[in-house]
Amino acid sequence: MRRPSQTAMAKQCDHFNTRHPVGSKVRVWTGLLHDGPGKVVEVALPGAYVLSGHTAVVQVIGGGGCVALSHVEPAEV
Repeated sequence: MRRPSQTAMAKQCDHFNTRHPVGSKVRVWTGLLHDGPGKVVEVALPGAYVLSGHTAVVQVIGGGGCVALSHVEPAEV
């Protein structure tokens, strides 16, 4: 599988940040995606960004530090 370009990942982060601003609740999985119920955490500054040019992540409070956007969903709280 080919990794998305940095431009595509930056757009993904911008889209995430628009829909889930700092302070929003999201559900994350720090291991296998959908392995268990996940954990509801809060989006922290700086929000979503491209980590070291290779992975779109979001900074969170309450578990995980930063989590790949592929392992994040909106929380239904």
